[in-house]
Amino acid sequence: MNKAISVALLSLSVTSSALAGAQKTAEISKPAEQSSLSKNQTRPNTELAGIPATDVATESQRRYDSAMALTEAGRLDDAISAFKQLLKAQPQDAQLHFGMGMTYSKAKAFKDAFESFRKAVHYKPEWPEAHFRLGVMSYVLGKKAQANDEYKNLVQLNSPLGSVLYRIIKDDSAPAELGENVAASDPNAVIPINASATTIDPAPRAETSSAPPAETGSARNITSPSLTDTYRVGIGDILDVRFLNSANGGRSTLFTVVAGGMIDFPVAGGPIMVAGLTTEEIQTRIATELKRRAVEENAQISVGVRQYSSHSVMVTGLVGAPGSRIIRREAVPLYVVLAEAQLRNDAGRITIMRGGSAGQTLDLNDPTTLNTVVLNGDVITVTGRPQEFYYIAGRINYPGQKNFQSGITLLQAILASGGTTRQNERIVEISREGSEGRLVTTRFDIKEIKAGKIQDPKLQAGDRIQVIR
Repeated sequence: MNKAISVALLSLSVTSSALAGAQKTAEISKPAEQSSLSKNQTRPNTELAGIPATDVATESQRRYDSAMALTEAGRLDDAISAFKQLLKAQPQDAQLHFGMGMTYSKAKAFKDAFESFRKAVHYKPEWPEAHFRLGVMSYVLGKKAQANDEYKNLVQLNSPLGSVLYRIIKDDSAPAELGENVAASDPNAVIPINASATTIDPAPRAETSSAPPAETGSARNITSPSLTDTYRVGIGDILDVRFLNSANGGRSTLFTVVAGGMIDFPVAGGPIMVAGLTTEEIQTRIATELKRRAVEENAQISVGVRQYSSHSVMVTGLVGAPGSRIIRREAVPLYVVLAEAQLRNDAGRITIMRGGSAGQTLDLNDPTTLNTVVLNGDVITVTGRPQEFYYIAGRINYPGQKNFQSGITLLQAILASGGTTRQNERIVEISREGSEGRLVTTRFDIKEIKAGKIQDPKLQAGDRIQVIR
């Protein structure tokens, strides 16, 4: 149980590096929503005084995005300094306090994170994500009474995050251990939550893992262009939702896809199921729901993926950087993954395991191997080639079994064996296994090869070489 709850927190906090403004979208429409959001309007920024009013929101968002980029890059001290500078100009901005809290969480400065989340809740009390983070920090710091209060606030807000916080509070694991996991990243390890809130769209639930089942036969059979051009959102992804025709000029708002495949979207009345949908499909779903609820008749909505977390492959073996690799499409060519994993020089073969199958082994010498398509959940193992040999005999100084290396030529093999016993030896035969398992022998003249009259033939593993005369 302890481990499960820690894993749940891991997955919900993985997105901490980029989760800075979930649900700050309220400039659209209903009078009650406009009233509640008016508390979060920032005071005039003296640093932006020379910028036209229409560009102030854009400039503020740009600076905020820059600070979050520093957090995502692991430059936590620089990110904290950037947020402090922004807060001097906009001290009542809940999103900035939330971003600061996420950065402090990643830096394991839990007391500072607690204060930042407390301010985010103060300036935007209807924000479920901020209440959840404040509840987690309260529990980590031993403030169980306040953690319980935040759970009650989430229940009142009808947020599915309430059940997640409840499980954390009721767990017996040590808060200190829990705190160590706050900034960890395992986006796919999410325990199921008791989503008491009814999803808006009664359509059948989409699968949170969009990879199709393994096909029979080769891994390279899956080459549908649609897979390499499509991304279907999954648990752990962070969506960037912008209302292009709202008063804030399309300011970014971030939403985490939580367990169950939903985003908590108060403006539209509650959770919306998004897992398994493309960003275009999510745009349509949100716009349809806003129109149905008479919130906004002609909402212009843009949805993008700010942080990809739900789709990954595992790379092991002879690579410089083994481990999990996030992919940003339903399928990607193998070379995209291996370029990031950094193949070692002794790598020779690839095995792709899919859906628990034994997998197929591919040779890296085959030019088509790197174009093989890999899918979410694949396990890629890079191994070396088994040791291979060629054999040389006859009038040679050091005959015998020799290690084969790809690309070696006949003259190179002779030189590697100490050369011929006499300088005038010139006729060499190469015997090679044919298609029917029978040997096929070809005769070459060393002098003609040296004179450039014929090509120096490349050897194959298992070749038999004999210097005749």
